[in-house]
Amino acid sequence: MESDCVELERWLRDRFVELCKVIGQPVPFSGLRISPALGSEESKYFLLGLETGLFQTDKFSCVQSPLLEPVNAGTLKRDSCRIFQFDSLPPRLIRERISQLATASLLILKRGWLTSHIQLEPGLTDNLEQSYGIDLLIRSRTGQILTGVKVKRSLPELQKLIADLRACCTRGPHARDDCGFPQNHPNYEFCAVYKPPYFWGVAPDGDVCVRVKCDNDSIRLEPLSSLPPRSMME
Repeated sequence: MESDCVELERWLRDRFVELCKVIGQPVPFSGLRISPALGSEESKYFLLGLETGLFQTDKFSCVQSPLLEPVNAGTLKRDSCRIFQFDSLPPRLIRERISQLATASLLILKRGWLTSHIQLEPGLTDNLEQSYGIDLLIRSRTGQILTGVKVKRSLPELQKLIADLRACCTRGPHARDDCGFPQNHPNYEFCAVYKPPYFWGVAPDGDVCVRVKCDNDSIRLEPLSSLPPRSMME
């Protein structure tokens, strides 16, 4: 029996070949590059998401999912949630998207959240003024934002994200163009504006969770061993 990683890699390569045919692009001699390598739990929950219908992709690699529907009133914008980027050729895998979809699947199928609690790509919907680069939202039944989730390509990138976020919180209110960590500064702005109780960073090889404590303009981050279970967050 083949591993989940091998099965998902084959699925991605098949979708890659299909996309190249649809857009009239020869399949590159080098094939599909998947970097970093797929994680075992990441692969497992991505495949389970496909099997249970949490998400599917069309021939252009666009994701179709009820998780893309806004929780509150609003409509999807014209932008698409894609597995592959092909605006510039040859097509390439959007590696973070695999982790993003796998994380959404894990939250529902392992941690017991409902599809109505999870929102993929909040920047694609009209119910947030800005997404500040957040990849997923976990909401309560009443629509309150409980957790902002950011996906990174690797654990070192994830650790840098949290370190940068902590530095921004220690400094206090400041603009992105006056920040020493402009790449990750939008996540600080997200915490300052929406004040989620938790912030969760996810990578194929690990995750980091912090409790966000806001007091007026002051934000403190408390390290947690993992994202708390649903029963403790609602």
